Amino acid sequence: MKILIAAGGTGGHLFPTLAVVDKLKNIYKEKITFHFFGRTDKIEGKIIPTLGYKLHATKLTGLVSSVSLQTLKMPFHLLKSILQLKKLIINENIDAVLCAGAYLSVPAGLACRLCGKKLFLMESNVNPGKAIKLLASSATKIYTSFDETENYFDNDIKTKIRNFGNPVRQDIVKSVEVSMESNNLQCQTNETSQIAKSNSQHTSKGSLLVFGGSLGAKAINDAMLMWLDNFSKTDYKVLWQTGSNFDLNAKLPSNIKIVPFIDDMASAYADADLVVARSGATTIAELCVVGKPAILVPLPSASTGEQYLNAKYLQDHNAAIVINNEDILDNLYPIIESLMNDKERLLNMSEALKSLAKPNACSKIATDMLEEIMK
Repeated sequence: MKILIAAGGTGGHLFPTLAVVDKLKNIYKEKITFHFFGRTDKIEGKIIPTLGYKLHATKLTGLVSSVSLQTLKMPFHLLKSILQLKKLIINENIDAVLCAGAYLSVPAGLACRLCGKKLFLMESNVNPGKAIKLLASSATKIYTSFDETENYFDNDIKTKIRNFGNPVRQDIVKSVEVSMESNNLQCQTNETSQIAKSNSQHTSKGSLLVFGGSLGAKAINDAMLMWLDNFSKTDYKVLWQTGSNFDLNAKLPSNIKIVPFIDDMASAYADADLVVARSGATTIAELCVVGKPAILVPLPSASTGEQYLNAKYLQDHNAAIVINNEDILDNLYPIIESLMNDKERLLNMSEALKSLAKPNACSKIATDMLEEIMK
């Protein structure tokens, strides 16, 4: 079996598909080969070769509002990519194509349609992106993370939708399972929350996790920096992931640890009582699985407002608090203090998050794909 995957640009697109790839290999006992399509200068260019997979490179870029030489070249890069992938699908006898949204999905999906192969789409946000909407009519199945997503499609498309959830990295899922086993709980019970276990491990008042993705989030970093003196007077720990471009020109309080990047997110989540983060789909899925209350700061430049809708979904279920980018300087620290001093509310938010979790998304997507491909 051979599968072509178009996913990358950001970890939010790449990592869920890699989780599905691992699960496909585990389920399908015969030989299975994966081909990836992406850019060498993006995250897929760094990750895919280290995993031993073939990356078929492209110069295609996403749409931007300003006119430049790059935007003028885009139609030619798109056509070249479609022809490149059509040739690949035919020559390698590709059985199916899996697309995770964004601009890389467009040529892969169109080439798949031209070759008459089975096309699978993964949409992790509430509001589907432009690429997913464009390819929906050609899709064999569309895997979504939110029930509300089907409202953005016509009735003939809705029959293709399977709301299995957004695949979460297995180390994070396993960390939850281990934690629950250590507390003598069955996975389906809610007798003791994960956050209560986390609290019992802290010698301080608690622990705060702040992160903004691999590049950091400027608004979050600026707010943390502005309230630095206030954080120094608290009795809880702070792990602050700043991104590689952040330069701290201030003395760091002893209770705050700064890192440019977090390799072990499973451990970071396990130690946290409260999280401050952007609201990308992968973060949302992970928060639900680990049951960690969050203050979410949606990225305002997201093309279809997807981060705001993701965050609002959790807030509407009493599982998170949303702060708009423009309000973060005034509101971040007061809201953090209010929540860190309200353990009952944190517990309630944690339980609300777990009720929304779909930890088996990876298995369901992989199983459904295999069943369709082998029909």
